[in-house]
Amino acid sequence: MTLKHIVNWKLGGDTLEERNAQAAEIIAALEPLIDLVPSLRKINVYRNELFDGDNFDITLIADFDDAEGLAAYATHPDHVAAGAIVKRYAVARVATDFTV
Repeated sequence: MTLKHIVNWKLGGDTLEERNAQAAEIIAALEPLIDLVPSLRKINVYRNELFDGDNFDITLIADFDDAEGLAAYATHPDHVAAGAIVKRYAVARVATDFTV
């Protein structure tokens, strides 16, 4: 079984160009976590492509073996550092966790 952790962020940039730059910085901070966080099994980070301004701007989909793996990821120093970059730009966040 796999625990899926899905997070969406709305970015605070005033223009599409600003949000694109913010998204690129966030993606660059999050994707390398696959090689840094032992409990992270898979990570994909996507930039929204349609309905700019209406939809959330970034989606993260991460896989873990279980809730303990997600908890270890949440407190891992490299994730905390990446999270600081996300928090710099995000104005809203929604998340869903479920087992498949």
